[in-house]
Amino acid sequence: MRRFLAAFSAFALFAAGSARAENIAVGTLIDDAGFFFNSFGSQYTLGTTRGANFGGSRSVTWQGVSMSNVSGANGISWTGSTASQVLYDYSPSIYAGMPGSSADANDLTNSGIHGNGTSITISAIAGQKYVVDLLFANNFSGGGAQPYYPYRTMDVTVGGLLYADDLTLNGTQSPDRRPLVYRFEVTPTTNPINIVLNNGAVVSGSNTDTNPYVNAIMVTVPEPSAFSLLALVS
Repeated sequence: MRRFLAAFSAFALFAAGSARAENIAVGTLIDDAGFFFNSFGSQYTLGTTRGANFGGSRSVTWQGVSMSNVSGANGISWTGSTASQVLYDYSPSIYAGMPGSSADANDLTNSGIHGNGTSITISAIAGQKYVVDLLFANNFSGGGAQPYYPYRTMDVTVGGLLYADDLTLNGTQSPDRRPLVYRFEVTPTTNPINIVLNNGAVVSGSNTDTNPYVNAIMVTVPEPSAFSLLALVS
């Protein structure tokens, strides 16, 4: 069994160059040290991006991208239990001049969908490359719960095939438990792209939340020249 660990203070690159039926490649965990979500779809300015705000109270705009909270809008639908927790409080001054707002940031990060079998369906064109960004922004321990759960694990299935076995989000090295983006590239063989999040395994010797929880998604069709940026994430 492969285990993928990534600290919030850095990103790890894995599954690069892998090939499966859905031609999935470039799985990357990206830390957002500045709380700006700059990496959340923003570098694909030459492409076409759409998004969804899972479980949010309203539709928001982030990096100029419409993030609907209505399942089925923007060609993105989902199932899963909704949850909302007041864990982040971004003041207006943080986002002055940024391509978003504190209200948008709070709605994106303080709500989401969770549960074993949580699914995301993306309308797609067979043979077209897509870059998928998943935003994980909720507190691992559920708002100061005791005991503290520093890890969250989940299995990520794409197109019916296990893509990430025990994807492990590690918040132990960041007291702020900042937002984290998981990015991968997929070229579907059929329409749509089906993503399923299932319960992960317990990290040995540590309290682990094995319940999948995801806050938002961006889906981008980048221009050919933008694909070189996949390896230059910072």
